[in-house]
Amino acid sequence: MEKESNDNFEIMIVGGGPAGISTWLHLNKLQPELAKKTIIIEKKKHPREKICGGGVGAWSHFILNNLDVDLDIPHLDVSHVEFIYRDESFNLHQKNCFKMVDRKLFDDNLLRIGKKRGLKINENEEFIDFKHKDNGIIVESDKSLYKVKSLIGADGSLSSVRKRMNLNNANNLSPTLEVFAQNNPKIDQEHNSKKITIDLNCIDAGIQGYIWHVPSIIENKKYIGHGMAHFRLHKDKPKPNMKKIFEKVLLSRNIRIDQKNWLSHPIRWPSENDVISKPNVFLIGDAVGIEPAFGGGIHFALSYGELAAFALMDAFENNNFSFKGYKEIYNSHLVGKFIKKCHRVASEMYDNKLHPLDGAKEVFTVKK
Repeated sequence: MEKESNDNFEIMIVGGGPAGISTWLHLNKLQPELAKKTIIIEKKKHPREKICGGGVGAWSHFILNNLDVDLDIPHLDVSHVEFIYRDESFNLHQKNCFKMVDRKLFDDNLLRIGKKRGLKINENEEFIDFKHKDNGIIVESDKSLYKVKSLIGADGSLSSVRKRMNLNNANNLSPTLEVFAQNNPKIDQEHNSKKITIDLNCIDAGIQGYIWHVPSIIENKKYIGHGMAHFRLHKDKPKPNMKKIFEKVLLSRNIRIDQKNWLSHPIRWPSENDVISKPNVFLIGDAVGIEPAFGGGIHFALSYGELAAFALMDAFENNNFSFKGYKEIYNSHLVGKFIKKCHRVASEMYDNKLHPLDGAKEVFTVKK
């Protein structure tokens, strides 16, 4: 059966997560006529499950406020982040510095706000491929063909758009492990102390990353999200047994969850020389990557939306869809600058050239 052609849009965003929706919300605020010409396709139906600690922090609230977005979902306010390494710790204290959310509800809330403002999205529609034609591109989904001028890949660390761009980039995919266990007040301090715990001791076991313990609420019950990220920044170092290390940490908190019930999903971090655009196409969000020191995600996704909006407005204003200057926009934006800084910190931390707590201080505190 021949697929129906759709020529009603000039911009397609693949991926209905925070990066994709933030792009539309920024366009709607800065250039509403472009927002009207934009369509999002999302392969799943919201609300959909998403592996994530669920911390909305850093500069997220500035972006959400700028977009007039209220966090109208259940959440926990966290005012402390404790970084621990051996017998030392570094404590970051800032009132309500993180809001802990259920990612599927957070993403769905963003989408509902966008829809009220006119966002057009086709859910349960999967991107297949694209090809250039007549100074634009034909995008094929599993349901339709679209003729657009710009395609944005906001479809995560395993981005299908990225794969179809045939980029010769390093495949910097970092494995993660995660479980959610009911809060044990005799052992877990995160709920009572309103804090996030970042355990850096796994660095001594060869993990180029950290373990997190974060408070959360699932179906009105107190849970703790426990997870591990291994960024593998130095690929020549021995491979640690992630599952064995993570299981030992869980057992130290009296958590016994069969490994087949653990959650896992790779996250991407970018190399300095990565190509992230081609004519008519560019990447944002996890399709580009997050920082490889502490892996911050949601604030980056929201920021990528602003970055993408700037690139799109420039392209339409100058009728130039080569996106040759996109990497320069990325490098000069907060996202690119912060990722570059964190890459340096991570490289030194995971090569025993920087004390892990000094790395945490450099990433999480602002020098006056």
